[in-house]
Amino acid sequence: MTENIENLKQQSIKEYNRRKYDAAIEGFRTCLQIYENQGDELLVAEMRNNLSVALLGKKAAQEAYDIVKGTDEVFQKVADLKRQGMALANTAAALEALDRKEEALALYERTLGIFKEAGEKELRVNILRRISDLQLKTKRGFQAIASMEAAYDQGEKPSLKNSVLKTTLAAIRKKFIK
Repeated sequence: MTENIENLKQQSIKEYNRRKYDAAIEGFRTCLQIYENQGDELLVAEMRNNLSVALLGKKAAQEAYDIVKGTDEVFQKVADLKRQGMALANTAAALEALDRKEEALALYERTLGIFKEAGEKELRVNILRRISDLQLKTKRGFQAIASMEAAYDQGEKPSLKNSVLKTTLAAIRKKFIK
């Protein structure tokens, strides 16, 4: 049975990656039900996160938020910082899709600290980019530039394109300061 559910989970991930959200959602729901019946709190939380991401892909933001809310606490209890941060980021993404930008920003900022503590540099860069995007949408241009610069500073060996963008951002920031 464990092998079957793992196969279903992997198939659902493939469906999600192919943007076949209905099939992914159906598979993740089936896995979730099985894990709930087994009483495995960690696997339930993980599957709720997977399901929420698939629901967001289908633009079902409220359902995505309802299913992911609180899963970060499950991972916090077992000190799994990476999955706790990912759960918070998924919750923030659902809030962002619901146009609750200030709440989303606050969760993304909490996520930054968790990923820093976990040593998750790449995930931290992704969150900094999300924060920058949200700051632009909430008319916080200067903060957005600073966040994007921080994202480029965190990344590994920047590409030529990223180096140019980083230099451009620094020039724009300096114009704001003058």
